[in-house]
Amino acid sequence: MPKTIRELSEELGVSKTAITKFLTPEKRQLFANKIDNRLSISDEGVSLIREHFSSNSKSKIDNHNDNQVIENENLVVDFNNQILDTLKAELKEKNKQIERLQKNIDQQNVLIDQQQKLTLQANNQIEKLENQLKIPEPETKKNEATSEKNISKKKKRWWQI
Repeated sequence: MPKTIRELSEELGVSKTAITKFLTPEKRQLFANKIDNRLSISDEGVSLIREHFSSNSKSKIDNHNDNQVIENENLVVDFNNQILDTLKAELKEKNKQIERLQKNIDQQNVLIDQQQKLTLQANNQIEKLENQLKIPEPETKKNEATSEKNISKKKKRWWQI
C-alpha cells in the first residue's frame, strides 16, 4: 500500500527530512509518484526505506546505547564518589564540633563546681560572722513585739461578743 513521506516518518520514528534526503532523484523516479503536491511511495520503496532506517537505526541505537550506558555508569560513579567525599568531609567537621562542644561542657561543669564551692564557703563565713556579732536585742523591742501580737489577737469584729 503506497504511503506518504509523513506517514513513513511517523511509522519509523524518523524525521521527514531524513526520508527525503534518502530518496535521491533516481529512487524517486523508481518508487515515488507525485499526487497533488505529495509524494506517494510505492510498496517496494516503503520496504527499501524501512530496511535502510531500521538497520541504520538499530546499529546507531546499539552503539549510541552502549556509549550512553558507559557514560552514564561513569557519571554515576563520579557522582557517588563526589557525594562520598562530601559526606566524609562533613563527618570530620561534625566530629570536630562534637569534640569542641564536649570540651566546653567539661569546662562548664568544672566552673559550676567551683562556683558552688565558693558559694558554700561564703555562706559558712557569713554564718560564722553572724554568730560572732550576735548582739542581744533590747527588752523594749521585745515588749513592743509582744504587745503588737496581743493587739492583733484582739481584733475588733463587727459583731460583739
